[in-house]
Amino acid sequence: MTRVENIKKGVQDRGWVFLVTVVLFVTNSLTAAAAPEAHSARNVFNSTCASCHGQNGIPSTVGKSLDAPNLRSAAVQKQTTQQLQQIISEGKGNMPPFKGSLSDDQISSLASYVRTFSKKAK
Repeated sequence: MTRVENIKKGVQDRGWVFLVTVVLFVTNSLTAAAAPEAHSARNVFNSTCASCHGQNGIPSTVGKSLDAPNLRSAAVQKQTTQQLQQIISEGKGNMPPFKGSLSDDQISSLASYVRTFSKKAK
């Protein structure tokens, strides 16, 4: 192989390495972009809801004394997402409204996060 052919081959090899690197970077970026949303909803839940509802959706001692519902229960899980968003936003019973302290996106994410409790053991 001549020197020119070796140079062309090296350029082609580096081109493939570059292309694979770009594809891996884009794939990892898209995966990382999706993960924070779930992580963020869990963080918001743990900081605003878990003191009553428990980190696993089962009311803590404080939550039990306030009649906080078990978020894994059929009664909670059968509600529509819109109903859950309204409860989070407006409050219900002993639960205060969160519309003033959480954004609409956070409230929507929390309603979706509450759905994850239906998949866990009851």
